[in-house]
Amino acid sequence: MKQPFKAFVSCSMLATLMLTSCASIFNRTNQPVSVSSSPSGLSYTVTNSAGQQVGTGTTPGNLNLNTSNGYFKPATYTFNFKKGAKVIGTQTLTSTVSGWYFGNILIGGLIGMLAVDPATGAMYTLANDVNFGGQSTVKVSGGITVLDFSQLSPQQKSELLEITTAMKAME
Repeated sequence: MKQPFKAFVSCSMLATLMLTSCASIFNRTNQPVSVSSSPSGLSYTVTNSAGQQVGTGTTPGNLNLNTSNGYFKPATYTFNFKKGAKVIGTQTLTSTVSGWYFGNILIGGLIGMLAVDPATGAMYTLANDVNFGGQSTVKVSGGITVLDFSQLSPQQKSELLEITTAMKAME
């Protein structure tokens, strides 16, 4: 009698491991996303990859977004930031594969990896926030544009030259 019971328990444990889907356990199929801007108080609209509007608000704000756009398709969203009626900038948010999805490999969850997590969208995750740092620009006569240094990206900052260095290079 003990042998059939041990075989039943072993088979049950193996079936449980094979049907496990890690990402579905640890991730949600939609996630809250915080939206902020500098300056705050900008209005925003959010559209999905099909061009459908899925959210609106004023910064700072929050909204829930789906992590997937279908079976094995990550979700992509475009945020349009407006000051009044004028769009002053856009940002894109795309979901990425969650590390929990690869947990299926470790515990043998083939069904979770190929069916459950991709079908539910739990295999993907979104960044927790979108922050639009609208660049403050001032046009000066002569074709010069003045930017606020704090609004520059790290790459833009690394490409800056001192005026004296630039003048010497022109000589």
